[in-house]
Amino acid sequence: MGKVKIVATIGPTSEKTEVLKELIKYVDGIRINFSHGNTEEWKSRILNARELRSDIAVLGDLRGPGVRTGSMKPLTLNTGDSVEFRLAEEAVGNFVPIPNPSFFRVITIDDIIVMNDGRLRLRVDRVSGNNAVLTALTAGIIAQEKAVVIKGKDYPLPILDDYDREVLKFAVEVGMDYLGVSHVRSSDDIEEVRTELRRLGGDWIKLVAKIEGPDAVRNMKDVVCSSDYVMVARGDLGMHFDLEEIPRIQTAIIKEAQKCGRPVMVATQLLESMIEQPVPTRAEVVDITNAVTEGVDSLLLTGETAVGKYPVEAVQWLRRVASEYEDEVHVERDVMANITDRLALGIVQLAEDIGAKIVIYSRGGRFVEAISRYRPRVPTYVGVSDERIMRRLRLYWGVEPILIGNIREYDEGERETLNQLIRSGLIAKGDLVLLTHGVIDTYNDYSIRILRV
Repeated sequence: MGKVKIVATIGPTSEKTEVLKELIKYVDGIRINFSHGNTEEWKSRILNARELRSDIAVLGDLRGPGVRTGSMKPLTLNTGDSVEFRLAEEAVGNFVPIPNPSFFRVITIDDIIVMNDGRLRLRVDRVSGNNAVLTALTAGIIAQEKAVVIKGKDYPLPILDDYDREVLKFAVEVGMDYLGVSHVRSSDDIEEVRTELRRLGGDWIKLVAKIEGPDAVRNMKDVVCSSDYVMVARGDLGMHFDLEEIPRIQTAIIKEAQKCGRPVMVATQLLESMIEQPVPTRAEVVDITNAVTEGVDSLLLTGETAVGKYPVEAVQWLRRVASEYEDEVHVERDVMANITDRLALGIVQLAEDIGAKIVIYSRGGRFVEAISRYRPRVPTYVGVSDERIMRRLRLYWGVEPILIGNIREYDEGERETLNQLIRSGLIAKGDLVLLTHGVIDTYNDYSIRILRV
């Protein structure tokens, strides 16, 4: 596997046994989109993936707060057409039903409404109570249960509704590793989801802050530093901001994540053309290369693997391009205040200076996360005794986690990790190894050993 980690969304195309069996060879994690499907489908996809690879990381994506159209027949609009939006659960007549009154409280005249992943845009011409008249700026179709985005505005809705609370219960029951918090606006949203997970007994699940709206961008540092992982959710960003602004926002998010010591992934339209074509465009290859050299931990495919015609080819191409440029990453190695990060940076620099492979035994994974943050240019392996920690670390840049038996002492963990790596051929005779372990609370007996195998 490469240093940059690959995550693929599992959907109708990729859930087929023969496809999943091949696809999973090239990825480090899978994503389940909770906005579509049901618990039976989600559970089947997770169990099938883990049966094929027990070390695979599983990311669930919450639907999050938002406004969607109610029950209606598809409505086709041409550019310039006028259409009425009305507060209603169901359309009885030629209008678009909006079941949520928040929409009418937030919109103002000349607001731009964006739908269908940005392909349909409408302008608000008139607002009167629970009724609005809009003009289509582009042609398109409005169907039921479709997200209604107000460009540049977030809805003042609770981060968790009844639907997402049920999803959290499911995530805990199946033992998911990560949860993406959609439409996050501040650290309060992250803490609310974290509190609910603790209540459900799922405090091991790590939270991915999806930065996709104007509030999250304005509160970037607050959101990033309060999360466990960060996602540059370019799909929704592209509906709130002008397209030419997205590269600048992406770079800002990546840099902020690196400053806070948080891993970061880039998602959406990495290989959009491969939904229909077996080979990516040159522009897509350049886009991936830019993300990789900026130092992202992982790359996430969405529609390409969920509904695309070439899901296996998509992950193969993503792996191929990322592997070509992942050694050209140059991140700022700022020293953070705590001893864990200072020690991690020292170990990375020492290993690189002497050309040693890094071998760590870790109980909780925190020290390994710090090592990954400094993007070591040498192979880095970590032995853990907990499957959950192993799967979590699977999405950290440059880290190759392996599962070893239950260990009582750190020295024993180091020896068993090294021996298992030798048995597997990942470390060979003559290799120089820097052997260490996670930071112990007292720091009294911390050691670093350098040895020639």
